[in-house]
Amino acid sequence: MKIYLVRHGQALGQGAGQGRRGRDTGLSPLGHRQAGHLARWLADDGRLDGDTSLTVGSLVTSPLARARETAEHLRASLSLPAEVQPTLAEADFPVPTELPSSAAPFTKRRGRLLSERYLDFRSQARTALVELTRRAEESGLPVLAVAHGGLISTVVRAVAESDTFCLKLYHCGITALEWSDGRWRLAHVNLWDHLPVPLRTT
Repeated sequence: MKIYLVRHGQALGQGAGQGRRGRDTGLSPLGHRQAGHLARWLADDGRLDGDTSLTVGSLVTSPLARARETAEHLRASLSLPAEVQPTLAEADFPVPTELPSSAAPFTKRRGRLLSERYLDFRSQARTALVELTRRAEESGLPVLAVAHGGLISTVVRAVAESDTFCLKLYHCGITALEWSDGRWRLAHVNLWDHLPVPLRTT
């Protein structure tokens, strides 16, 4: 059982360093190019490695515009409808600032409690993963979900049962989770080999 999590393409304002949080913005011109390139790669039997082609049975997306516009590019290539899954929406706060931190690597982390808003978001991310898992189990085919950096990172933390790390995710990068032999496997993190260097942004 496989779940592919794709971060949306670059959003309007991201490249210029403008604040975007809390605003439901669509893709920038570069974001559309990133999503279009990913879509063409998928249509051409895109391969995650020498043995594994990325084939999917369903496509779902966050309700936010930048994710839906990314999914629209993919929908045409995959010949699948893009279904909205509300639990894939991004947090309305900067997720990394809510995580435990320490003064230096390998030193004891500060003992502050996780905030209520982060705990709520982590619960949302876990629910999103449960919904994706159910969809993959029912169809017997992998699911591709277009979401956001904070949401995808939090899904991975929920699988790892640890809030002590961050992930820096790239636009249109692919993170792959597999359920096998009674455990989750993080098969790929931030795969962006399908994007030419000029299209790689964070």
